[in-house]
Amino acid sequence: MKRVACLAFLYSALVGATYAQGILSAPLKTEVGPAVAVEGDHVAVNGVVFALFGVDAPLRIQWCARDGQKFGCGLEALAALEGLIENQTVTCEQVRDPHLRRRVLRFGRCTIGERDLAAEMVRQGMAMAFPDQSEEYVQLEEEAKASKVGLWAADEFTPPWIWEDTYLNER
Repeated sequence: MKRVACLAFLYSALVGATYAQGILSAPLKTEVGPAVAVEGDHVAVNGVVFALFGVDAPLRIQWCARDGQKFGCGLEALAALEGLIENQTVTCEQVRDPHLRRRVLRFGRCTIGERDLAAEMVRQGMAMAFPDQSEEYVQLEEEAKASKVGLWAADEFTPPWIWEDTYLNER
């Protein structure tokens, strides 16, 4: 019995290592073209979905509160991203995230010309810097927070990564 368990463990470790190696060695993608907003921090270019690297925005189903009323802050983030990319040519260059849990997502730096979409979303207060991934947008978040724009105008909101964990655990 111990031998079967040991073989099963070795097999799963080998399959896992092979799978992870495939992800890590896969070539990085670059896509250029019209884009569609999938979430407030995800765009699809030529059918390839990229999560904006270094930021996190509320999911479209996330609610926040302003003036004592619930509102769809996730829908507002999605609308803000749609407004940025409408009728534009978007370039997304894939970036690897070494964090094992996030390897299933394709992260990218997405731009319109020299304009960084992640930076614009944080500047508008519609996405938050995600310092576990990158410190690049932390200063922009502080500026948006001080100006009380976007999510920062809400009386109450939960950072997207906390809201997602809470929501998924409640289901």
